Parts: sequence; C-alpha cells; structure tokens
Amino acid sequence: MEDWATRLKRLRTATRLSQAKVARAMGIAPASVAQWEIGRSKPSLDRLSALANLYGVSLADICGTDLGSPTEALKAAKIQPPRNRFPVSGFVSGADRVIMYSDGDIVQDGDVELPFGGYDGIILRVNGESMVPRYKPGEVVGIHLPGKEHFTTKMIGKDVVAKLLDGQIVLKTVMCGGDSSSFVLASVNPLVPPIFNPEIEWISQIEFHLVG
Repeated sequence: MEDWATRLKRLRTATRLSQAKVARAMGIAPASVAQWEIGRSKPSLDRLSALANLYGVSLADICGTDLGSPTEALKAAKIQPPRNRFPVSGFVSGADRVIMYSDGDIVQDGDVELPFGGYDGIILRVNGESMVPRYKPGEVVGIHLPGKEHFTTKMIGKDVVAKLLDGQIVLKTVMCGGDSSSFVLASVNPLVPPIFNPEIEWISQIEFHLVG
C-alpha cells in the first residue's frame, strides 16, 4: 500500500515540478517539501488544499487515508491567515564563494517572513562581512533572475548580486572603472579589495534588503 510520503512524491513528479518550485508556489522552504517526501514530516492540514490544486488532483487524492479528512483540510485552509513566509534559496557572500541551492540541496535551506506578500524573485541570505555595516551576516536580500549579462551605466552606485565566471556569487556595489567601458565591484569594508573588470555570468540589482 502506498504511504503518504510516496504518494506526495508521485503526485509532484507527475506534474514535472521540482521540490523548489512547489516550495516557491506555497511560500515555504524546499526543505519542507523534501521532508514530506522522505517521511520525516507531514504537511499540515491547511496546506493540503493548496497541494491538491498545485498537482491538479482532488483533495481526497492528496489526503488518502493517512493525511487527514478532506473536510477538515478544506476547513483549515479557509481559516488560515495569509502567509508571508518565503524560502531562502542559498547564500550570497560579500567576500567569498557561496551556494545557491537547487532541488535536493536542503541542509542549510530555510525560510524568512517578509513584510509583504507575492514576491516571486530569489531570496538570498547574506554571508561574510565585506559589506558590513550596510549588509550584516544573516540578513536577506531579494533579486530576480536570470539578471543581466552585461554591466550598464545605470548600475553605477547600485548594490547588486553578481555571479562571476569563476563560480562565485557576490554581493557588491557597482562602481565606474578607469573609463566608460570598465566597471568595478566594490565592498563597503575598505580592507576587502575591489574586483576590477570582473567577468560575469549574470548580474542582478538588489530589489529589497530585509534588515535583521
């Protein structure tokens, strides 16, 4: 007999959705979805209705015989207040190498409560101290991907997240280089050397910064 963990994974894979995409749609951490599918935790009653809608199945199909009553699940979904918790997709560093998590990388994932709803970008937690005091470790920033493939003059003086060709993903301020076609990624901390004319894969301006 199929248990609830196996059933949830089967229904998700049938929709070709990753754990990360399910988490984003529900405003939770990918770690939560992963924990459901390995049987370490169950989704709460109020989430079952949203899961059923996401997977295109009935509430009874989601609930089965082991996740609760469809009637109680529907009632719980209707009385829950709006959720403003969103998954954190990884770390962005002021000074060093970072990780952006994908489906399956759950060890350091988490979520954060934002003072607004409906955000559909990427949330990253600040790591390292090269941008202190403007950005402190543990605070979060939001960006949208895929970002830009090139620097522009409109970015000068703006704080950005940039993925360099060597794999680093850094939080810096864009500054003008020696001429109109060159750029520098600078840190707030003067002890951290700037990155001159960096080769980038993409660059995205900070859309919000949630102070801790």
